[in-house]
Amino acid sequence: MGGGKPGNTVITLTVDTENIQNNEQSIKDNVVFSDNQSDPAENPGHPETYVSTVIKGSTCTWQGAAKNKRDKVNITLVAKKPVGGGADILEEITLGDPINDPKVTATVKNADINDPESYNVSFIINDNTNQVYTVDPKLQIRKS
Repeated sequence: MGGGKPGNTVITLTVDTENIQNNEQSIKDNVVFSDNQSDPAENPGHPETYVSTVIKGSTCTWQGAAKNKRDKVNITLVAKKPVGGGADILEEITLGDPINDPKVTATVKNADINDPESYNVSFIINDNTNQVYTVDPKLQIRKS
């Protein structure tokens, strides 16, 4: 894969579970995306501007983490934004069990795609399926 970077991308959504509330600005202010591709971590308050690099033909996995390291953050859904989603980078999205296998894995298309894809990530905290939070970052295929 070159450059010493891993072939498969792991995106971590870290949530400030002690301060998040169920409104759009609070959600944006209390989540941070990061990945294992050396992309800079997203600035809190702007998850919609976070772009994670993926490698064509590889896999991408989303996992949750709590800032306080005590709570549990489960990724329950990853889906292309229905309107204004941009390019189609992901082929197949596999949802884990939201409680017992709280992550989502997707296959990245094996094609040169220049434009980013906007998508939604939904998550729950401490297995509370009655309160689902959603944020909308982007993916971009890394240029060779």
